[in-house]
Amino acid sequence: MDRKTPSEFDRYTAAELDDELVNKVTLLENDLRTALNKDVVVIAYEESRHNPS
Repeated sequence: MDRKTPSEFDRYTAAELDDELVNKVTLLENDLRTALNKDVVVIAYEESRHNPS
């Protein structure tokens, strides 16, 4: 069976955020949208526990 070669992107996974932190991220998105007059999405990543690199 072929194994996928790890890439630099495999080092990170979506961060697990509680409701309070999700709310803070949403508020930041709204502030950035207002300041930039553009649609903005903030994505939270954390270093993967398996960290293949």
